[in-house]
Amino acid sequence: MNHPVLAQIVPQVAAMSDRADKMKMVSKLSTSPGDRSASKIQAAFRKHQARLKLKKQAAWQIHEKLEYCSEQTEAKLKDMFEKLLKASDTLSPSVTKLLHKAGLPVEEKELLRLTNPDNIRIESNYQGPHIEGPITRKIFVDLIEAFKRGQILHEKYVCEILHQARAILKTLPNFNHIDLSYLRHVFIVGDLHGQLADLLHIFNSNGLPSIDNAYLFNGDFVDRGRNSVEVLLLLLVALILYPSSVFLNRGNHEDIMVTVRYGFYNEVNQKYRTRKAPLIDLFKDIFSWLPLYSYVDAGKCKIIIMHGGISDKVNLKKLNHLSRNRYVSIEVSPQSKTGGKKLTEEEDNEYHQMQDLFWSDPDPRGRKGCRKNEDRKMACFFGSDITHQFLKKYNLSMLIRSHQVKQDGYEYTHDGKVLTVFSASNYCGGSNWGAVVRWDYNEEEPWIISFKTQAVEMEKLSFSKQVTLFEDPVYHSLIEKIMTNKTALLKRLEKADKNKNDHLPLTTWADIMSDVLQVDLPWLILRSKLVQEDEHGILYKTMFNDYILDNSKFQMSNAGIMEDLYMWKDMLLALFNLIDYNHSGFISRNEFADIVKLILYGENDMGDVNDAYVEELTSAMDFDKNGKIDFNEFLESFRIVNIKKPPSSTKRSDIKNKTSGLNGTIIEEIRV
Repeated sequence: MNHPVLAQIVPQVAAMSDRADKMKMVSKLSTSPGDRSASKIQAAFRKHQARLKLKKQAAWQIHEKLEYCSEQTEAKLKDMFEKLLKASDTLSPSVTKLLHKAGLPVEEKELLRLTNPDNIRIESNYQGPHIEGPITRKIFVDLIEAFKRGQILHEKYVCEILHQARAILKTLPNFNHIDLSYLRHVFIVGDLHGQLADLLHIFNSNGLPSIDNAYLFNGDFVDRGRNSVEVLLLLLVALILYPSSVFLNRGNHEDIMVTVRYGFYNEVNQKYRTRKAPLIDLFKDIFSWLPLYSYVDAGKCKIIIMHGGISDKVNLKKLNHLSRNRYVSIEVSPQSKTGGKKLTEEEDNEYHQMQDLFWSDPDPRGRKGCRKNEDRKMACFFGSDITHQFLKKYNLSMLIRSHQVKQDGYEYTHDGKVLTVFSASNYCGGSNWGAVVRWDYNEEEPWIISFKTQAVEMEKLSFSKQVTLFEDPVYHSLIEKIMTNKTALLKRLEKADKNKNDHLPLTTWADIMSDVLQVDLPWLILRSKLVQEDEHGILYKTMFNDYILDNSKFQMSNAGIMEDLYMWKDMLLALFNLIDYNHSGFISRNEFADIVKLILYGENDMGDVNDAYVEELTSAMDFDKNGKIDFNEFLESFRIVNIKKPPSSTKRSDIKNKTSGLNGTIIEEIRV
């Protein structure tokens, strides 16, 4: 049965469905042998297409599960910080001070002094773009052209842009009010994640921001992609030029503690080595001033747009009046206004609302109510009943959010009342489309524009190649998780092997994988990529044959210690950068020992810590035995190594140029 709303949103697809139904009806009337053969071929083709679709959906579900799994470290960090701050009397004063510092706003006078553009000299050999005088539309276009060529903007001009944008952001309320009776339409852009090609394609296809061409960017401008700095700078320049028609919402990645893990932090350090510390602080402060959500008055429709979602706790009246810049990081709770160690009940409720706004997802199983987000281990899953109650309470027509990669770049849920839009195409090496939403005044439904840069013509590849190409980035992260838990896995697998013949039943192996790795994946479907089997069951030890955990700097007698170091590397990195307050890349052995103790305190729930174990870890990390830990050297040399010969690379003939886009990218686009 054709759905009228879908027919309006996707007229081409609806029309094709109608034609397909008529073709089926005609084929049933045919009786000749040739026609019957054609019918059989059509039926076989449809079954083949259905199987491909199911396999692709399975691969996509694996991708999503692993994506969420990688973000569970954020929840662990948040929980650990909360435990440590509550028990700070047990820690050294210097460490306690640093833990509190992570959640504090930047000191204003010091920030302005260290990032004053007037005090920054431009070197004579600088070849990048210049900003002379006020920022104009010409400068905006010049920056786009420079970034297309791979040029890096001088830190003097970066500071100029950041300070001008910061001044505007500080004057804004906690939410953007977007009135389409005046603006006529708005483009809503989802996650960009530092993918400059996608942003430039969006501008090229839909026009640059202007007084009469409004844009709302719905968070997650940074991380993952390699041009997060340039993407963010272009958005801030657009805000400076058109503050009444360019709007920014904060996402969960506009959080300096998150950027330590996902790339933006390191990108700033690499591009601006001489002034990295004050620039990091300036970005950190700007993130804290971004509005929390947007309200769009589209005439017949009233729309709310936030990055993550809602919960049964979210109260817009309270969100509208909180001090948003207190929330420098969502991983570290702000200090209580009372001066106590613990947040008051009201403050704790406010803190959880902020988490829900940035991190929540629609319930993937269609369940009612709110429950803990089992995938991210942060914020909640919210059901369709929560959506309908929320929209009714605030007299809203629809909720638009981002935060989740979707195959087509967008997805409707909750009876068409929730629309997810994601604008980073081929995200993390995947094959998803990006999408942009356009909402016009007095329209009851949006236009959705899907696009893909650097597109691969997937339908012309064999299915095995499709899956390999699609799963490769996430498959690597799964292997990484398996190898960092090798000791724990082997212990459980060998214990379950009652016959001591290195075989286990399929379901036993799958249950152990889920239990040890704490990832709910379709292990039976994945087994052919992970482990060998024969008529007696799973040969579980073959799972570790093709890879080793390797560090070119040192090898340890205790393999479990190497696994621990690798398993903790993300948390180590976050804590390292917290303690390395001047961003030198070095900390002392004693400081590293404190980091390990913090992790062990967090994992053991403030239990006993084995000092001999901490000393062995610390000694192993001091490569040069000079009392200093070079953490970047450790991260760069620590790898999961494939000891099998890698497959041959994809041939050039697998790529087809659809249309030529900005900066030579390959672009496909459909409008629905």
